[in-house]
Amino acid sequence: MAQRPGPTAASAVTEDPDLQAWVQPIVALTTGTVAGHEALARFPGTGISPAVQLERAWSRGVGPELEARAVRAALRLPDRPPGAYLAVNLSPRAMSAPGVRAVLDRDLTAITVEITESQYVSNPVMTEIADWLRSRGARLAIDDVGTGYAGLERLVVLRPDLIKLDRSLTVALATDPVTRRMVESLVHFAARSGSAVCAEGIEDTATLQVVAELDIGYGQGYFFGPPAPSWSTLTAEVVRAAAEVHREALSGTPKQSLKMDDLVLLERLADRFSEAEDLEDVHHAIDTVGRLVAADDVAIDLLHAGGRSTERLSHHTWLTGSARDLDAEPQLRWVLDSRRAAQVLVTDPRADPASVARLRETGFGALLLVPVITRGTSLGVLALHRVVPEPWTLTQIRLARIAASQLAATLDRLLPER
Repeated sequence: MAQRPGPTAASAVTEDPDLQAWVQPIVALTTGTVAGHEALARFPGTGISPAVQLERAWSRGVGPELEARAVRAALRLPDRPPGAYLAVNLSPRAMSAPGVRAVLDRDLTAITVEITESQYVSNPVMTEIADWLRSRGARLAIDDVGTGYAGLERLVVLRPDLIKLDRSLTVALATDPVTRRMVESLVHFAARSGSAVCAEGIEDTATLQVVAELDIGYGQGYFFGPPAPSWSTLTAEVVRAAAEVHREALSGTPKQSLKMDDLVLLERLADRFSEAEDLEDVHHAIDTVGRLVAADDVAIDLLHAGGRSTERLSHHTWLTGSARDLDAEPQLRWVLDSRRAAQVLVTDPRADPASVARLRETGFGALLLVPVITRGTSLGVLALHRVVPEPWTLTQIRLARIAASQLAATLDRLLPER
């Protein structure tokens, strides 16, 4: 279903002419955009699978050298699409090798290092590896979670930015209740520890539907595109399918139950809104909304009479102007008119340019706009910001909508003339 690149697209070959770096897209599921590409070593001139080639190299004592060459090939890929990160694979046993360190001893901003879970390496060594990579700007992912030795212990030690579910778990989600419960727990664990989850092996819309219901943020698989010798783009069909699946998941009965800390924060938020005597009290209450949805900043934009502009109620030093002309802010206008939530990432090439420009101006990477509705009319929006351009999950969007509903009742009480 993905658009395969043309024959003139660039590929990178190292000094070993048989080794090439191919790439497969990793998709942000709630936005239907390519968040990154995983680089995969291929040996098209040999007819031998990458796994066999790697095992042969390790059996001959040259495993680290082969892994280093594969990473070098990936880093040399030209013309990476803007806003998309590159993920490279390394085994724990290769990470301390001088040749591998030499390849990675550079600025690794927008690079994710995927560490396989299949071999055991002591926790102190893994901690040192993680610290060394992060000091160079890299993000960390644990690959093939659910199949290897380390399990939850490695997740706790490494605190990865991304947890990648092995394909065997993804394909079992629709039919195996035990697998589904285990993955649900892992998704909750990731949300509480600051990690995102990526489901590998998404091959069709049925699997995507289950993944969406579990609020897994990222996906990878042949549904989006196979490994290819150059960068892939998503077809309009795939983008529409992803958007529709997530609309259904968001509008339907949530399959994910709220955890106790979510409920405590919602209770606290309801109390603070109900006790608010003026707008200053409201401003203090919305800090709790930020904790609910992992936002770095939260603000309220109130619609002016006449519906031509909004005014920001809360004060922020980074704000360059409180009045916002809706004719110049189509995304904000759409949220107010449709009474539906929307998110904007600065890395999304399809995002509203005005919203992206405003985010860049204020130093943020992601925006979630949630309408504040009373008696079927939009009073304004709840605007949630993140510094890092990380999409909001379905659970976080639901929590923000609940908060906006509570806010609407409070504003209706405090601002009756509106």
